[in-house]
Amino acid sequence: MLAATFAAAGCQGAAAGHGPGSGSGSPADAASPAAPSPAPGGGQASLAYRYMTDLHNAAQAARYGYNLVDLGPYRSSIDALPAGERALVWIGNYSHATCSFTMTDASVRGALSRLAGNPKVAGYYIADDADYALPADGGHCPDVAAQVTARSRLVHQLAPGTFTYEVVSEPGNYAAFAHATDVMGADPYPCLRGRRCNWALIPADIAALNAAHVPRYWAVLQAFGYRQWRFPTPAELARMISQWQRSRWQGEQTFTWDWRGSSLAQHPGLLAVLRNLNRGKPQS
Repeated sequence: MLAATFAAAGCQGAAAGHGPGSGSGSPADAASPAAPSPAPGGGQASLAYRYMTDLHNAAQAARYGYNLVDLGPYRSSIDALPAGERALVWIGNYSHATCSFTMTDASVRGALSRLAGNPKVAGYYIADDADYALPADGGHCPDVAAQVTARSRLVHQLAPGTFTYEVVSEPGNYAAFAHATDVMGADPYPCLRGRRCNWALIPADIAALNAAHVPRYWAVLQAFGYRQWRFPTPAELARMISQWQRSRWQGEQTFTWDWRGSSLAQHPGLLAVLRNLNRGKPQS
């Protein structure tokens, strides 16, 4: 599977300038996202966390049922969030070229010192597709999983009560990163240009998440068109969601609002499907 290698750029929120646990070192020591209630017949009645990549307008996010806003570590922007909206704060990414984070530990300490205890911060997005830095995936950073774990631990020391989030793209890497952060995002995108969607992809990823014993995960939903990927139809997006509803997902990240000519605002049918999902309504 070629996953969303572009998500790092997509999460570089305008405010952000971008696009495990304390104590014992386990993510379980930190405040973890609560599990949503199960719905009759499987799935969830509603998802605890709903996050749109590259959408920084909280009012617009709320209109479609999203409750996490893509922002950088800037207190003025976070404090301005309306009731019901919280920030998933982007604090840089992992550089495959340098085998280090783009924000130093010192920079993270400075940024989070101004945000610690802020009730409008839900969590911190600390790594996107960092697993591609592994030598097995063409990278040259054998310690990347340990580095992500250490960054998550640092965040918990500085901002107790928040959760840390990463996206891991290759199912074969889920086990290596299973406990690096509190929550893992998985991004199988089944719909390619000129082809029918590969409906085996999402169930295979769910099976891999379970086999790797990933404790908490979100689905990154495909709602974009770029290069080999195409916008799904509303029916195809609803089918993706129905597959994820048979899993233990606790949240969804939608990729993406508006990035490199991929504008979800021009697809009202997809937005209607996402709004129904985020508000706990059945798909039509």
